[in-house]
Order: sequence, then C-alpha cells, then structure tokens
Amino acid sequence: MRILQQHLDFIEYEPREKEIAAAEDAEKKKYRYEEIVVLFTSVEKGDDDETAKEAVAGVKDFLGKLKVNRIIIYPYAHLSQNLARPKEALEILRTMEKYARDAGIETYRSPFGWNKAFQIKVKGHPLAEQSRVYSHAGATPVVVAAEKPEKVSGERKVGLTEEQMLARIKKSDFAGLPDTDHRVIGERLDLFSFQEPSPGMVYWHDKGVKLRNILIEFVRGELAKLNYVEISAPILANTVLWKVSGHWDHYKDNMFITYLGDEQFGLKPMGCPSVMLYYRTRRWSFRDLPLKVADFDALHRNELSGVATGLFRVKMLTQDDAHIFVTEEQIEGQIEELIDLIAKLYGVFGLEYSLKISTMPDDHIGTKEQWDRATESLKKVVAAKGLGYALKEKEGAFYGPKIDVEIKDSIGREWQCATIQLDYQQPRRFRLTYTGPDGKEHTPVVIHRVVYGSMERFIGILTEHYQGKFPLWVSPVQVRILSVSDESRDYAKKVLEGLKAAGIRAEGDLESGTIGGKIRNAQLQKVPYMLVIGAREKAGETLAVRSRDGEVRYGIKHDEFVADLRKKIDEFA
Repeated sequence: MRILQQHLDFIEYEPREKEIAAAEDAEKKKYRYEEIVVLFTSVEKGDDDETAKEAVAGVKDFLGKLKVNRIIIYPYAHLSQNLARPKEALEILRTMEKYARDAGIETYRSPFGWNKAFQIKVKGHPLAEQSRVYSHAGATPVVVAAEKPEKVSGERKVGLTEEQMLARIKKSDFAGLPDTDHRVIGERLDLFSFQEPSPGMVYWHDKGVKLRNILIEFVRGELAKLNYVEISAPILANTVLWKVSGHWDHYKDNMFITYLGDEQFGLKPMGCPSVMLYYRTRRWSFRDLPLKVADFDALHRNELSGVATGLFRVKMLTQDDAHIFVTEEQIEGQIEELIDLIAKLYGVFGLEYSLKISTMPDDHIGTKEQWDRATESLKKVVAAKGLGYALKEKEGAFYGPKIDVEIKDSIGREWQCATIQLDYQQPRRFRLTYTGPDGKEHTPVVIHRVVYGSMERFIGILTEHYQGKFPLWVSPVQVRILSVSDESRDYAKKVLEGLKAAGIRAEGDLESGTIGGKIRNAQLQKVPYMLVIGAREKAGETLAVRSRDGEVRYGIKHDEFVADLRKKIDEFA
C-alpha cells in the first residue's frame, strides 16, 4: 500500500464519472473538508487486513505529531503500477476506514472508482507532506526508494515492456477540464505536456522553454542590479549532505534515492546545502557581506503527481533560488530589499498577493531565543513597509521563521510562491564563518529566498491569469507573418527575416491556405500581432498589422512597426 499523506487547509472534490464498473454509488456534488489530513491511497496486490491496520497505526502517529484528528481516505491509483483488483482494493479501503474510526479518528472516505475533479491547499509546515509504503509482510512503514537494491545477474526487471511504454507516450489527457485551466491552455498553445514515463514532471516544448527563459532572464536582470552572483551545483549528492544540513530527518521521505556502490545518494530537493558548500570554498570578511548567491538548478521532490494539478505541483521543478549571507545588523535591510523586489516583479504582472508570517514549529532546531529574535525581525520590517500580514502559528521551516507570499489565481485559489526565510541553523551546522571588524570569526545568518518560487507553478498561474494572452514582452511568439498568396511569399519571408534580425520572436505561416484560416489559427494561438502580407503590401513594401484583439492598421512601414514593438518590449525586458 502506498500513501501520500498531506495536512491541508482544505480539500474540495466532485465525482464526475465512473471510471470502472465496480465503482461505488456516489452523488455528483461538491464535497469540501477543512483542516484535515488527506490520505491519497493506492492499494497494491498482496495488501490485506494487516496492511490496513499497519497503515492506520502509521497515520495515527502522524496525526499525533500534527495534533489533528481528522482524515479523509482518498483512493488514488496514480501512486502505483502494482494495483490490487478493484473489488479487493475497495474492501481494503473500507477496512482502513473501520480501523481508523475504531481508533477514534474522525474519518471520511472519497468514493472509489470515480473520475473526480479536486482542489487542495497544502499547509506550509515541514510535516505537511509525507509518503509511506506499507507491506503486508512486515509491520514497519518503509520507503521503497530508499532501500538498497540487491545485486542481480542479467537485466533488472522493470514495470513496463517497451511496447507498453511506447503505447503510453501520448498527448496529455485533460478531458473534462474547463477551457480556462492552464493545462488546457498550455496544450493548445504547445507550451508543455505530461508523459507517463516521467510522472509528475513537465515536458517543456519549444514555446514553453522560451517563456520560462524569458522570465528567468527578466529576474536575472533585476538580480544583476542588486549585485547577486550566480552558481550551479550537481543535482546528485551523497545523502550525508542532507544529514549535515538537518533536512534528512524532515524530507527524506520525499527524496529520490539511489546507490553508487555502497554509498547512498539523492537527487536534491532543495539547493541550500549546496550553497553552504560553495560558501566554504574560501574565507570571507564582513566586507564581503551581504553575499547574495542565486541559482536556477533543477530540484526533484517525490510528491503528489503533477498530472493531478498540472504545473501547480510537480516532482521536478526549477526555482529562482537565492541565499543571502548576512551579519545580524544587515538582516532587516536585506528583508526590506527583498519585499521591494517581490512587489516590483509581481506588480509587472498585475498579480494580487498577501503576506503570511510563519512561526516556530514544534519540530524545529535552534533555541527559542534565536527564533523569537528572527521572528521579530520579520514582523518589524513588514510593519515598517506598511504591509499587513496574517500569522501562521507553528508553520515555519524547521530551521527558521519565514514570510510566505501567496498569489491569488484567476479563480480565487491562493498559491505560495515567494518566500523569505531566516536561518541561524545551517550556517552553524556547516561551520560557516566570516572575519568581523574585531578580527574574530563570527557565524553569518542566511536568508533563503525565492521570488517566482517554482517556475512551473508561476507559469501555471500566469497562464490562467492571462488566459494564454501573455503580454507582448513575454509571449513566446510575438508576431506571426501571414502570406495571402504564393506571389507575396518572397516579401513575407523578407519581412520575417527582418523581424528576427531585430530581435523580435517571429514565425511565418507562408504555406498555401486561406488568409481567413491563417488569421483564425494565429488568434487561437493568442499571438499578439499578425502581419498580413498581400499584393498591396508587397508593392508598397508596407505591412498590414492586425492585433489579436482585432484592431487592423494598413500601410505601416517595416521600421516604424519594429520601433513601436521594441519600445513596448523594452519597457519590461
């Protein structure tokens, strides 16, 4: 049995259609539960009553740490490729439900065998997510990925044959989703796809890569003004690294683990331990601080599959990550600078957001005095900026308090994107020092921060915010050239080459076809500008400019159009 257990602010789901004949009866209505732990559960072959009992015992322990007593068992087949037969799985789920109620847990269960639309909001504290695997053969929850594989002769058996794998490589299946959903928009605009060989990970297409790179270069430009340096570190490291940092006890269940010889390695789920190693490569003086270190490395987290929530929750992600090494006296000034940076970047996109300050969790490292001092620093700066905030008691990172910035999306959901976290612990654990004005060694404080947060989540939010009509400066394709006839094709090619030479992201639709059809296709692709090139434009060496909103201007000179575009683009880019 595989379970992903998450502490939620809420879960809301609606049964849509029965997926299998053995599906339970259920009402097609919306169900909503707040302040609850959801158990996304896959029942596997060989699971029995003892497996269900062991799983409930593990959940009971998890609930005790969270100090909550409310669960919903949510059948979720996507966690396993070794599923039990539907009838057997349903019986095990019912048994789990019974054991949970007998244990005094307030228990609910989502209907089995249905295609359901759902939304969740996961809490931000370190214990909010844990994955567990329960075996009917033993009484201890195990994490299969962390077990060292035995040596075997010949090829290792895999779950799918080559033919099965090829059969599963297909377009993403987003049937039943509204047209306003970023997964539907992203597929139509050819930005990305999800493929079963890499569950919960994004396959970025050419236009999606362009969009992501544009956003990264935009924030890089802002960081250059603020004197950041940028590094990159390996995605694979010995797990001792996370034991030194303190992450292992809190995040190992969500890590991808492998072995090289007899040593255990992991794909990095966060970048901070690697940055601590970078700091250790030389000696630093107080004159070098604040030291602002950015990176855009890929991270891997074995969390809930991204297919369920698209770009909003993925197993492989990229963050605009940075760590700022400061003295005590520099903390408040740097936090103020970060709040200004967030306000500037979010303001460019017209995003509505709110601030939350998260305090010391029960499961933490460091002294209460350190935590109180760090928390007061965050509150003081936010108050000085005249900003309101909500307090999230006991939801800080295990190493320090934080400011979380939550963006409200197009349908009112809140997503945590930017974060500012104060950390007194990792510098001590890695024995980081700088030479102070007194000539003595001192320990720096580290500010962890992201602005976009997960690039995947931020792009998902922007896609829905703009409904695919991205502003000109971030549009993967800014102009599409449409030839009216074969006779105007040569001039259309010349226009296309001129736009590309001017740094405009342009493409051509120059093959045979009706101009009405070409305009319709460009509008469906949400291209900001279409240049219609016919005999009149060729003769006068002009352009007919059509915006995606339907405005048309004739007789526009090439240089005039490029200058106007460059002015609009350069305002942001």
